[in-house]
Amino acid sequence: MRKEQITAVAVTLALAVPFAALALVAVAWIDENLARILASLTAPQVDWQGVISEAWSRWPEVLGMLIGQALIVVILVLAREAALAEKRG
Repeated sequence: MRKEQITAVAVTLALAVPFAALALVAVAWIDENLARILASLTAPQVDWQGVISEAWSRWPEVLGMLIGQALIVVILVLAREAALAEKRG
């Protein structure tokens, strides 16, 4: 039992420490570049026709991702039902 607890803590720390460091770096970068970020968001230099054209050309990719996610959900539901049926009888 003690080994599992130590392994759980080690894995948690192995995941938490790098992501905490990444978050700190991201916050520092945003803090340093906040003025440029806000200026680029408020600049009236957006080519909306180009944005719409690019988004329209990407709809097959979005549809493929949605279909793939739906299939994963169906597989998970079917696997869970099979596991429950196996447990019952």
